[in-house]
Amino acid sequence: MKYLLPIFFVLLTNSIFGQDSRPWEIDDLYLAESFHPISVSPDGKVGVSVHNWIDPDNRVERHSLWRSTGTPLESNLMEPGEPDARDPLFSPDGKWIVFLSTRPRPEGWKQTPAAPPYSEATVDLWLIPTAGGEAIPLAGPEKPYGRVYPDQFYGRIAFSPDGRRLLFVADDGVDPLTEAEIEGDLVVARQDQGEGYTGFGPAEIWIADLEGAPGDFGTERITRLTDDSFWYGDPQWSPDGRTIVVHANRTDDQESARYSVNKNYDLWEIDVETKELRQLTNGPGPEFSPRFSPDGSRLICLTSPRRGPHQDIYNFAVVTPGENPKTRTLFNFRDPELDFQETPSPNMSLLRNCWENDDHMIYTSSVGLDSKRFIINIDTGEISDGDGIDTAYAQARERESGFRPRVESQLPPRLNASSQGVSWDNGEGMKIEGALVIPHPDIAKPPYKLIVLPHGGPHHRAGLGAGFNDQILASKAYAIFKPNFRGSTGYGLAFLDANRGDLGGGDMRDILTGVDFLIEEGMADPDQLFVYGVSYGGYMTSWLVGQTNRFRAAVAENAVTDMTMMWTLSDLQSWTEWEFGGKPWEVPNSMDHHSPLTYAGRVETPTLLLNSRDDRRCPLPMGRAFHRALFQAGVPTGLIIYPDEPHGIRQPRHRADKLNRILDWFDQHSR
Repeated sequence: MKYLLPIFFVLLTNSIFGQDSRPWEIDDLYLAESFHPISVSPDGKVGVSVHNWIDPDNRVERHSLWRSTGTPLESNLMEPGEPDARDPLFSPDGKWIVFLSTRPRPEGWKQTPAAPPYSEATVDLWLIPTAGGEAIPLAGPEKPYGRVYPDQFYGRIAFSPDGRRLLFVADDGVDPLTEAEIEGDLVVARQDQGEGYTGFGPAEIWIADLEGAPGDFGTERITRLTDDSFWYGDPQWSPDGRTIVVHANRTDDQESARYSVNKNYDLWEIDVETKELRQLTNGPGPEFSPRFSPDGSRLICLTSPRRGPHQDIYNFAVVTPGENPKTRTLFNFRDPELDFQETPSPNMSLLRNCWENDDHMIYTSSVGLDSKRFIINIDTGEISDGDGIDTAYAQARERESGFRPRVESQLPPRLNASSQGVSWDNGEGMKIEGALVIPHPDIAKPPYKLIVLPHGGPHHRAGLGAGFNDQILASKAYAIFKPNFRGSTGYGLAFLDANRGDLGGGDMRDILTGVDFLIEEGMADPDQLFVYGVSYGGYMTSWLVGQTNRFRAAVAENAVTDMTMMWTLSDLQSWTEWEFGGKPWEVPNSMDHHSPLTYAGRVETPTLLLNSRDDRRCPLPMGRAFHRALFQAGVPTGLIIYPDEPHGIRQPRHRADKLNRILDWFDQHSR
């Protein structure tokens, strides 16, 4: 289960000088700000970025537009009061900027329907002149659509090649409740997109015509291209503007989960004028993330021959569209004999502008603890290193960086933790890697108090670097160990599949042998071991305390504690079915054997449970059940429930509270 926390980059430029460095503090969270993403005008003279910060009055995340002409210290906000604005995009003629916003539409106009606060933000499309001025809504008083999809799997806004049309993804805004349901004050369960999209309807494809000068709103003509119960995503214009290609699962085997391509997604071509839908791919697994070549003769996408783990080893597929579409696999990254470092597989999403030319494409890959870029020849499949090469992609990133505003940071100098890679032999003939975050030497020296932090998934991975949470924990003299146990991505197919059917088995041994290695190396104090994890990391935390008493205290956040409950309550049934090879009544012994709740009677480790009230990926009842079992077994425990939070706890005040509680819990049970 992937958990996504809001990205909030800390801006360190022009820090307050002349002050002594100090440890990080939790309240630093409220002082951080960033400028991301950045969009550059077609002529390369103007840049617009999103200012991200936390409002000091109500401690809520804010987003607004800033404009720069290439002198970062002279950047300015575009609207008084900095109303909400996200994901800016220049029109091809450079005169307008289209963006997403949660701001209300004019009084008396049809408003964007609300969704629960733990869902995605309910945004609409707005336009503002590049030179500055008043922002206007895209649609008029009676807009035909509802909520615009803002994420990167379904949502996208894009101008047509001639600049006259705007493509976007939105639901129709229609309340699914019938009159009888409204009158009876009840809810009928319906298929949706689950975690993060509660309240949203099917993602449909829309086009707005933008000819003429806008008045009070951007367009009077908005055309709906799809109209059914399926979800369409990541739409791409063909270079001639006549067709749009999307990915969609139009089979009967639906699952209400995004961040996952476990089901049979295919590529579909939509004729812009006739709205005719044509299927381009028909593989047994998913084909998704389509990208047209510059000349429009072919597409490239990601594909897997199986519907399995929620993250997989994906191949590239080259698709030739038309009346008789053809698909060929470009390179088989799934060959178990491949060296994952020499032939790294692509990440789960292709870059927006991935084509270097008609024959070469650039992609990003997780390679062990690192993230790298590579170039692949679409005709031969030859792969070369893309890092350090002056590619069009690198040039675009360089241009963007020149328009990033810089402001006087409110953050004083800090005693920063550092990150390094470690590797060890797990005793079973496997080399395992991990990342170790070490406190600044003025705060602590080895052997350190050690927090073991298993990642989520299990098919994700830890990388190098120290984020805000790491810095806070390290500021209290803890080292943080992030092992990439078997099942992690970034190490090839065999390693990814190595813990299937054995959750809590080999992956636990990988973690514990890593802890032993750090103790032997003098980096960790064997009497000061702690464990904290989120999602699958929460599963591993709950599992570890039922298998060993080595840890002084544990914190499990939004954890999987019972596999049968996970299947019945989660929006991701396919996760449990894939990992155990069947449904609960088909493999009851296996699910019971690998559930932390089964071993709650063995637990002696003080264990704190943190749960989002509205998490649909790893629902709250699993946390309640484990807490009740530990309480009845006489184990020191606690349960904290955060309202209006999804799978990732994202509200700043809740994030701060969570960190305080983790540190307090570990301090209480420290030596």
